[in-house]
Amino acid sequence: MLRQTCVRCAETSQGPIGPNIAHNSCRWSRAAPVGVELGMDEFDNWRLLLAQQHRVVTRAQLLARGFTDDGIRAQVEAGRWRRVHEGVYALHSGPLTRAAQMTAALLACGGAALLSHETAGELHGFLEQEASAAIHVTVRYGCSTARADGVRVHRSRAFAHIAARGEEPPRTSRVHTVLDLVNSAPDRHEAARRAHQLALDAGVHPLDLERAVELRRPPRFLQPIKDAIRLLREGVLSALEHQYLVDVEKAHGLPEGRRQGPVLVDGVQRYEDITYDLPDGAAVVRLDGFGYHRDRLTALIDRRRSVAAAVAATPAIPFGWDEVTRFPCRTAREVEAVVRWLGWADPLLSCPRCRE
Repeated sequence: MLRQTCVRCAETSQGPIGPNIAHNSCRWSRAAPVGVELGMDEFDNWRLLLAQQHRVVTRAQLLARGFTDDGIRAQVEAGRWRRVHEGVYALHSGPLTRAAQMTAALLACGGAALLSHETAGELHGFLEQEASAAIHVTVRYGCSTARADGVRVHRSRAFAHIAARGEEPPRTSRVHTVLDLVNSAPDRHEAARRAHQLALDAGVHPLDLERAVELRRPPRFLQPIKDAIRLLREGVLSALEHQYLVDVEKAHGLPEGRRQGPVLVDGVQRYEDITYDLPDGAAVVRLDGFGYHRDRLTALIDRRRSVAAAVAATPAIPFGWDEVTRFPCRTAREVEAVVRWLGWADPLLSCPRCRE
């Protein structure tokens, strides 16, 4: 027998219930008896709502469709629906998709709400989250919301300014998501690392981050965020470059290198990661190394940069992730040997790792 779809609960049933007829299991109120004819516009609007909300609806939406509280309770007790949060129901009994979890969290908060923090980073594509991770939602400051399992609610005084325009489901913008994640860091060091790395991962321009900081004036970690903005504006454009700056250059008192210096290679302007301009010449430090090339073209460009540096009698030293993160003290001594040869006369400092 042909399976038909009930226009009221959007469930399927065996039998000729008709395209505009609700079936008996819906348990309608007396004001909306079973079998009432419904307009196709109403039917289409309901189906569109279910699709947009991943078959997750609120009690108010069900009541507006003609259900009673007794009818809703009967569907849940029969195992056809499931209660997700207080006043929020999934119109099926199976597990919720990640998108349905997010919709349920927004509906549970009621009114205006935005997916934020790790959840917004997940939606924007610069953070990976497990399917069981908590859903983060931001609401207006002073807004009261019911507690919901698996949902972390944040409140923002800048709520009117932090939404990503035209995005569904509603979420905080990339730059404000970065700021939220930085402000939730456990300490200043982690805040500085997050501000730099997440801005890079999210593709946030340092000027946009600077404007967002001025708008919101985060109460925590303002200086680490400003330090990260300065590094981004000066051309520290990767986690490895940041690690080199902190653990190799600054920790050992090496001269401050010039970041992203332009160099002409085969008539094309390229950029060197770090250039040390010294009394007797210049030295270049390149970060990533051959093991991190993503394609043959990148490898070719690096080889041509090496040739151009050799022709110009400029030492070019390549370091990879292991040299910078596992052996920063040895790397510092190797850089020292080159820059001292070119006229650097200051002493090399010992960091805590040097003394281990």
